Amino acid sequence: MPYDAIVVGAGPAGSTAARSLAREGASVLLLDRARFPRDKPCGGGVTLRAASCQEIDLLPVVERTVMGARFSLRLGSPFERRYDEPLTYMTQRSRLDAYLVEAAAAAGAEFRDDDPVRSVETNGRNVTVRTERGSYAARALIGADGANGVIGRATGIRPETEKAVALEGNVPYPHGVPAEWREFVGLDLGGLAGGYGWVFPKGDHLNVGVGAWKYAAFTLRPKLTDLCLRYGFRAEALENLRGHHLPIRVPGSSIARGPVALVGDAAGLIDPLSGEGIHTAFQSGGMAARAALQYLAGETDDLSPYQRAVDRRLQPELTVSRKLQELFHFAPPPYVAVMRRSEKFWLFFCHLIRGELTYLDFLRMIGPLRLAVDVFAAAARRRRLARLSAAR
Repeated sequence: MPYDAIVVGAGPAGSTAARSLAREGASVLLLDRARFPRDKPCGGGVTLRAASCQEIDLLPVVERTVMGARFSLRLGSPFERRYDEPLTYMTQRSRLDAYLVEAAAAAGAEFRDDDPVRSVETNGRNVTVRTERGSYAARALIGADGANGVIGRATGIRPETEKAVALEGNVPYPHGVPAEWREFVGLDLGGLAGGYGWVFPKGDHLNVGVGAWKYAAFTLRPKLTDLCLRYGFRAEALENLRGHHLPIRVPGSSIARGPVALVGDAAGLIDPLSGEGIHTAFQSGGMAARAALQYLAGETDDLSPYQRAVDRRLQPELTVSRKLQELFHFAPPPYVAVMRRSEKFWLFFCHLIRGELTYLDFLRMIGPLRLAVDVFAAAARRRRLARLSAAR
């Protein structure tokens, strides 16, 4: 007997979709290629904005609560900004994802790990997913299997993306991280093409990483070494060193077709300015589940309402973030100086992370200057592309 829906990928987006579907009475199969619990390359930061999208309490898997940031410009002298309320929760994906899977299973979803998908077939209104262990049929399929996922390739739903990459490792502290890092993240800005360096505190280690546009991937290892040296870490002693892709969706590109939809990283739904994807994973997972429920109820002919919902509710925010990313990397020093000296700007940054304001709110706040954002962001993009073309 076929399932109502199959969700492939048990990360934040997939587990959220599976839980939302099962809670409404749908029969759901949640698949993942790895054996759980498993870790994934990720900074592991869950902003207050992201946490507010979840209907379940994430505190059982929170290892640190971040109250402030230690900023630096191109590994120069750092400065600290602190807020009176939590900004970000720090966890590990091995814990977060296992916790979300448990919640999906508790809602009624059937979970099968260590079962990689090998092929997918669609015939208009139904899908068949074949794995190493068997064959499963369903009326709807949600692909939540990441930047290099099988579902997008197998179904031909490949959103156009701009590609960034990251490299990260862990500095172990078996007896707990140093006191100066327990409530602070480190953010080094302006030294990487389109990205930044970070230090994120966890329970027994610091996660240290760098990110940039894919064309600058060759700079990541030396930049990570420099970041470690700046903070007194031994780069050669980093544990679990690994890289991963950060796809950023080009607005309007396909993320749904027929009975299939892509969510989270598989859909390229990553915040360009911050590189954060858990917030949009939670949101897109829930949106895909709602579209699937409408489809299963016969209210729609396919899952295209999901893409329309993303384009209406998520993409405008991501588009503004992309413009602000271009502006920042055009000339980082003034923006870092404003962050250091302007209490108003720092508070806006805090409200944004906490979900109390949005990027669209920022445009509304600056009024007529929003036109300048469009003009200068476009100019910054042209200059970046020209430099890239010349370098080739």
